[in-house]
Amino acid sequence: MEILENIAAGVTIVLVSSLIAWLYHIRQLYATAPVLFQKASGHQDGAVFQLVICNRGNQVEENVEVELAPSISAEVVATNLPGVTLDGPVIRIERIHKKQEINLLLRVDGDTFDSSKILSVSSHDTHGRICKSLKDIPFNYGMTALVAVILTGIIPLAWYLWQVFGYVEKKVDEQNLEAVRDQGWNNLDGYRGSDLRKSYSDREFPVRFTGIGRKAAVDPASIPSGLQGDWQRMDDENGMFLNYEINNKTASPVGVMAFTKGIDGSVPYYADVAPLSKESMIIPVHSVPDSGNVKVEFLLKMDDEWLERIEHSVDSDRFIPKVKNRGKLPEAEKNEKKNTE
Repeated sequence: MEILENIAAGVTIVLVSSLIAWLYHIRQLYATAPVLFQKASGHQDGAVFQLVICNRGNQVEENVEVELAPSISAEVVATNLPGVTLDGPVIRIERIHKKQEINLLLRVDGDTFDSSKILSVSSHDTHGRICKSLKDIPFNYGMTALVAVILTGIIPLAWYLWQVFGYVEKKVDEQNLEAVRDQGWNNLDGYRGSDLRKSYSDREFPVRFTGIGRKAAVDPASIPSGLQGDWQRMDDENGMFLNYEINNKTASPVGVMAFTKGIDGSVPYYADVAPLSKESMIIPVHSVPDSGNVKVEFLLKMDDEWLERIEHSVDSDRFIPKVKNRGKLPEAEKNEKKNTE
């Protein structure tokens, strides 16, 4: 799918670029008679009219000719370009540079003059178009298309740049939290930009794993009353307790909910930690999976902000060898069990 998207993007870029290049080279020669001055000198008859010849293209137009109706008897009174001549009904201009506009004042005898009296406008390389007024003359096609593409592409480009910025920021922040990730914590996207994180360094996390206690090696009398039911349901050899310390370094209460994932009989455990204080949390694991890897999902709450699905992975083999289906208990624990009996 990504390959197809890249191909589609490449084809689109080529087509748009080709269209802009084609529009850029289109010749745009126009003529119009927009203004009637109706003013003449005291000793001459006739009215003065304006004639505009406009090159909106990106190439120079040479040998430009503007043909007027044969019934028109006119005289060039003034022009903003030297070298303009009137030869009968034909106005000749040697050269009009790109994006240049030529203005002529014509005194016309015995007739009105408007755009309908302009029969044609042409150059050595193209035939132009007659427009009724200046507002009918279009802008440069190439520049218009380029501006349209830029304006149309601003939002997608801004979105793309925002995505790139977010991706780079995320990667930098992930690198900063590498020490936390090395402690077994994952799914930290919500935590990265949270208010809770502001109270901790890049190497700290509000919850700290402190160790494992196996059921077979724990004195039943030391089990808190709230965990006695879990104690009874735990497997004698493969059951264990995960010990955590919650360090609230903020000025607000922090709530922590945790439960083991993928283990039958798992129930959530909750602790509410006062500002600037610590609390312990014990998570019973009824039976360690064959892989020896235990995953605990945490939900952290501060004020109205919930950080969900933060996951902590514990490789029990790093702390206790031969947890399940790996042989008998270690020799020291076996002797301790015999002495207890």
